[in-house]
Amino acid sequence: MKKVVVICVCLGVLFWTWVTLRLTHILEYYSISSASNMPTFHQGATIFASRLKTPGYGNFICFKPPNKENTYIFRCIGKPGDIIELKTARVYRNGKLLDEPYTNNEYKITESKLDRIRGYIEQNKNELQPMGDTIYKLALSDKELKAYHLNLAPIISPKGTPNNEIFVDFRNAGYNEDNFGPVKVPVDNYFLLGDNRHDALDSRYIGFIKKSEIIATVLNH
Repeated sequence: MKKVVVICVCLGVLFWTWVTLRLTHILEYYSISSASNMPTFHQGATIFASRLKTPGYGNFICFKPPNKENTYIFRCIGKPGDIIELKTARVYRNGKLLDEPYTNNEYKITESKLDRIRGYIEQNKNELQPMGDTIYKLALSDKELKAYHLNLAPIISPKGTPNNEIFVDFRNAGYNEDNFGPVKVPVDNYFLLGDNRHDALDSRYIGFIKKSEIIATVLNH
């Protein structure tokens, strides 16, 4: 009987400790529900986050924009005071090109080339969309591009091409998703991007992320 009581007490303590950690965001967990951060996080992956970890460059940040029910998760690219710019889909911070081998970009690929690597594409769940009878749009990271020994033309929106979906201030400045900025990150704000650059409603589309909107910083990636 004593053993049963001790076990129940221990389970109760563990339960309420876990509830407290989650309510205070000291330790959170989330299940990835979108492809916005592929190939780093696939749909269905579980991540852990904590508000005790200070957001830094390259960290994934969990936040909740105003009037939104869901929690968003994107990678920290710019902190307060940073100058961020995208040139032909490549990101510059304070004038320096970032090395981002983990990001997905889109490429045109012919059906004949696709057939040679189709097994890898299916295994790694790379996004693939038809663009015509024999041409496809394929999402790949720089790392995968080298591993598959491919020389493909990237799909990039030319400078000046309007994108009516991006954040209104950026749209009015003539920016698009691939040629963007320069913009200066305001005080107490962050600039976040999804790793799947053509499939992420990140700071290009919703604006800078306020410090007050941040819930936690991801621990495992």
